Amino acid sequence: MFKPIHATPQNRLKLAFDWIPAGSQRLLDAGCAWGYGTHHYAAKTKDVCGCDPNTAFINQARNDYPAIKFENCPIENTPYENESFDVITLTDVLEHVDDELSALNELCRVMKPGGLLIITTPHKGLFSFMDTDNYAWHLRTKFPRLYRWIFRMKHGKDPLAKVGYESPHRHYNLDDFVNLLDRSAFNGCYEIQRVFRGGLIIGALGANIYELLSIFTSVQIVDKLIKPIGKLSDLDFFINYGKLSWNIGILIKKR
Repeated sequence: MFKPIHATPQNRLKLAFDWIPAGSQRLLDAGCAWGYGTHHYAAKTKDVCGCDPNTAFINQARNDYPAIKFENCPIENTPYENESFDVITLTDVLEHVDDELSALNELCRVMKPGGLLIITTPHKGLFSFMDTDNYAWHLRTKFPRLYRWIFRMKHGKDPLAKVGYESPHRHYNLDDFVNLLDRSAFNGCYEIQRVFRGGLIIGALGANIYELLSIFTSVQIVDKLIKPIGKLSDLDFFINYGKLSWNIGILIKKR
């Protein structure tokens, strides 16, 4: 059910890990899923927390990492006090939230002045049309019978009525980030300190192969078959292809 945990952070998690200042006091991993990134970030942070709206993910995170405090809540409405975090990570999460501006407003509220926000998302690059999440969304919303058939082939059961990814998987460029930040509570009180673009097609290609093969064979077999592609993808992630890149990340400082 859950992705394997790497001994060291990979791709977007490695980028975020590298950007977190050593000795940070308090970090929030917003949209932490089952806590695999939160666990790594704890090595550079005195106090680390995670939150996610998915109850199953949070239960798994609490089970795997009992020393870390996890909250089951949407990013748009967290239980944390004002100005309580030095660092916030939002790694491949913004594209999934129900309300981007509400999410950014909430993160601005809980971030200390001088704090850092790390955002990564899919980029509006050359191969953004190969997004497997958007394949699934189009199938689910426009061809529900075909979607149910494929889902049954892969999982041996019918899909849930609400499966997440209720809207298209959004991709961003730097101008999109600036536009959102300027319309949020960050307006006039932030500076972008670093911009990252990386990866081209290997990650997207691996995801497409995985989804196709998993229709006809077990996930365990597919994992073994595409493992070399996964290793290449981790390397490719840190090659800068500029505006063609599949991934984008920014490091923001709150004034």
